[in-house]
Amino acid sequence: MSEIGRTPFGNFGGRQPISCARLRRTESSPRRLVRGKATWLAALCALIFTGILPPVRADEQVRQVQEELRKRNLYFGDIDGHATPELVSAIKRYQARKGFGVTGAVDEQTASSLNIESTIPVAKTSGNWPDLPVLKSDEARQVSESRRSQLQRQAEENPDIALSPPPPAESPPPGQNLTPERVAKLVQDYLRDGETQDVSAQVRYYDFPVNYFDHGTMDEAFVTRDTANYVSRWPERKYMLIGVPQFVASGENGETTVEFTIAFSVRNKTHAVSGKTKNFWTIRAQGDDLKIVAIREERLRE
Repeated sequence: MSEIGRTPFGNFGGRQPISCARLRRTESSPRRLVRGKATWLAALCALIFTGILPPVRADEQVRQVQEELRKRNLYFGDIDGHATPELVSAIKRYQARKGFGVTGAVDEQTASSLNIESTIPVAKTSGNWPDLPVLKSDEARQVSESRRSQLQRQAEENPDIALSPPPPAESPPPGQNLTPERVAKLVQDYLRDGETQDVSAQVRYYDFPVNYFDHGTMDEAFVTRDTANYVSRWPERKYMLIGVPQFVASGENGETTVEFTIAFSVRNKTHAVSGKTKNFWTIRAQGDDLKIVAIREERLRE
């Protein structure tokens, strides 16, 4: 079973195969393996060995589970493809709310409910992501304990709550002076500065405090630190806008919601990743400039 999980890493070279034996290893010693993680991995490997899941890239399913439970405010850790006790607990909470068998493992019923394929074709994993955060929004959510408890209580009432904002019904009023060209230029400028090492150039697009990905309302110091960490983690970054950004009035005075899709590639000394994301901004005029007051992104699975 040493070839479980082997897959080419896009056009950037290969990576080490992921086997159940490798997944069971921890940073220190197998003896220190957390019981919850062991339970998850044992269940996942059992599914692979019995043919319920194919012997390909098991961590892709883990990443998808993390993404879906993050949307439902049941998981707050990194989106990185690692099965952890925190993730197992989140799966159990979701299963309990849905009335499923509470196993902590992603069986067919749980996968279907989370909109995840119980079998992941090799074609869909050929350019798969590494087992570490890739997007800015993949970082563990930085929310207070009180806020986390509040979100979890809401999730208990409705485990399928969606975070995607409903599309507004009206166009921006003329006073906002927004044209497709002006909005597209803002997005293009943001993407070009996002390819540089200049953190201040990337941070200047925000109007603080900003509703920043899944972290909630954050100040300039937090966003600057997060941006610097991202630049350090992925020193080579390329972004390409796909299509024309769509924008409509957000319902708040002077604010506009922008939605667009990008293709990206990021690279460091050991990993290279490419993919697509759908991006959601709320912008507001500040003098002659347009500033981002809320930002969110979602990975597009292909």
